[in-house]
Amino acid sequence: MIRGVIFDMDGVMIDSERQSNEGWLWAAEQLGVEMPMWLIDSFKGAPNTLSCQFFDNYYHGKIDYWEARKLRTEHIYKIREKEGLPIKKGLFELLDYIRENGIKCAVATSTRRESAEKTLHTIGAWEYLDNVVYGDSVEHGKPEPDIFLAAADRIGVPPQECIVIEDSINGIKAGHAAGMKVVHVPDTIQIDDTIRALTYCVCEHLGEVPDVIEKLNAQV
Repeated sequence: MIRGVIFDMDGVMIDSERQSNEGWLWAAEQLGVEMPMWLIDSFKGAPNTLSCQFFDNYYHGKIDYWEARKLRTEHIYKIREKEGLPIKKGLFELLDYIRENGIKCAVATSTRRESAEKTLHTIGAWEYLDNVVYGDSVEHGKPEPDIFLAAADRIGVPPQECIVIEDSINGIKAGHAAGMKVVHVPDTIQIDDTIRALTYCVCEHLGEVPDVIEKLNAQV
């Protein structure tokens, strides 16, 4: 029985990862280096400490992660002034289904509290949520399961009765490690068969998730 749905935010609820990619590439250009997409993808869903480690392992001190991140963030804000925050297809269809069926709902995001709260209010999702767990409120970020386990605990639903909706490799690993059924909704990252094996299924968009829940609950 599925009694809880836990969302990642960036790349799942909002179409922010494309903007983030553009920001990282712009920052790299300003700093006079190349930044491969596989390195950018490794940041997705990961806490800053882990992203900084990946960054330093690649650049070996040639440029500073925090300076690059600051430039990236400034560029993203400029993009959002023009584009706003595009909402992912099917988001409110799924949120309405969750509410109408008495399912608990949470967000578990690696984004820090201030920024995440602003985003969730801006897109109109806040009122649907029973709880939110932020990246700066757990000791170990994704791909460790801490953030998803904390979300399940706060909404009072056992992990095995939760679905996690994720787009990133780090998030998929975390959801699987938490003992939850992971629904992968692809965004900018292509996953290989090894990562796909950690998921319960792949949905093209969020509007397909209610059918997944219905099928799971029909098996009980």
